[in-house]
Amino acid sequence: MATTLLPGGALVSAPEAPSSTSMFLWRLRRNPKAMIGGTIVLVLLLLIVVAPLLAPADPLDGELSQSLIGPSPDHLLGTDKNGRDVLSRLLYGTRTAVGGALLVVFISELIGVPLGIWAAYKGGWVDEAVTRLWDMLLAFPPLLLAFAVVAALGPGLEKSAVALGILYVPFIARVVRGVTLVQKEMTYTEAARALGYRHGRIVFRHILPNCLSPIIVVTSLDIAYAMLDLAALSFLGLGIQPPAPDWGAMLSEGQLVLLTAPHVALAAGAAIVVAVLGFNLLGDGLRDALDPRQAQR
Repeated sequence: MATTLLPGGALVSAPEAPSSTSMFLWRLRRNPKAMIGGTIVLVLLLLIVVAPLLAPADPLDGELSQSLIGPSPDHLLGTDKNGRDVLSRLLYGTRTAVGGALLVVFISELIGVPLGIWAAYKGGWVDEAVTRLWDMLLAFPPLLLAFAVVAALGPGLEKSAVALGILYVPFIARVVRGVTLVQKEMTYTEAARALGYRHGRIVFRHILPNCLSPIIVVTSLDIAYAMLDLAALSFLGLGIQPPAPDWGAMLSEGQLVLLTAPHVALAAGAAIVVAVLGFNLLGDGLRDALDPRQAQR
């Protein structure tokens, strides 16, 4: 508690100003989009761990005699063409859908964050060369380039994640570069340089912490895009290969029997929609909560 001296000489205690972290959490709790999106994301992350405990059957085992059975007490979401339980495959598919998207974003940020800071901090021909390289990658749709890269490297989750991770680098790097261009001209950064601080200390103590807020927001949104791109690759047979459970592959299998057994495609499609919606809502909520202007409202 802070103390204040009154004109009569008496000391009174005054409440301390709330910290930036507590204000952020307060704004986050008051944001319905963040709460709904955060709940969905938390459930998805938990399913990655507890999927084996919740799945009613082995996602790889099936009986052809039970092929394309609709929802029933034995199979809550029905079975696919091979008699495998759709709910079990949906739960296990969370690992490849969400886990693969997290891997994509991790690779992109591992490369993009230091690249964006380096380009903006160095400036000159380094910044020009790096930004021109980004412009070349951004001139083509990332998914189209991912098709070409995965087709050359071969299908698989790891190869798809690496291909998309590299293609996502310009998105995070440009955001980090923009923040760095502003921060390196701030008074406290110029004062640090005048005091003779090393470039590494200036970057890690002054510039990088101010990049965390936009990085967090972009991360949540990029995960949603990565999930869609991974599902698209699996849908076309370039991602996760059968019989491994994956939402995109399930959607591809379900569209072949859409008229006779719509539950197969609808289950996978609904899972993708809900997961992408959750990360998008969380990203919008984080953007509002991390916006400094929100504190003045």
